[in-house]
Amino acid sequence: MTSQVTLLLICMLFSKALSLTCHQCLPSTSGTCTSELITCSDQCLSTTTAVYMSGTKVTDVNIKTCGLPELCASGSLNLGTVKVTSNSKCCSTNLCNTETLPALPQQAPNGRMCYACDTNGCSAKVSCEGDEDRCITASVQQGSNTVSMKGCVSKSLCIASGSSSVPGLGISKVQCCEGNLCNGAESFTLSFLLMIVPLLSSILFY
Repeated sequence: MTSQVTLLLICMLFSKALSLTCHQCLPSTSGTCTSELITCSDQCLSTTTAVYMSGTKVTDVNIKTCGLPELCASGSLNLGTVKVTSNSKCCSTNLCNTETLPALPQQAPNGRMCYACDTNGCSAKVSCEGDEDRCITASVQQGSNTVSMKGCVSKSLCIASGSSSVPGLGISKVQCCEGNLCNGAESFTLSFLLMIVPLLSSILFY
């Protein structure tokens, strides 16, 4: 009898985990989306990503969908000319991702410097802002060419993992490190997983 009750409880919990209902709103190329309900296995996600070009905001993108732990972090990526901020929130009850989050506010320089890439190579320097306390480097596949990407990033977007690439997105050797201008060297201490890589890729490399 005990084993039967235990099995019943496990089945109930497992069923609940697989039947979490979330709102989904994924922007189309027109920038708008049609809201729908989807079934998620773990969490619901609401996130707002803001993109700045030369200090001027060019777009806000609001997304609602299923959430993964690595997608729930908020922070920013600063490549110098281009900066991307992400304000994200995950929750684990039915239809809990109704809120449209505001974009993160602009932050002042924090004194840290990282290398960035421009048309002359990757020896430019960018001033990090707010909680951007790491430097990043990455290789981005653009057609038949490999383009380097460097800049500042928030610790919350740096995830220690065994992988240094993002499968299917042409992003490889994506890593972050601590210390001023540390991304000019070849050795890095932490792998880097960037939740807004698809958005960033579509903006920078379309």
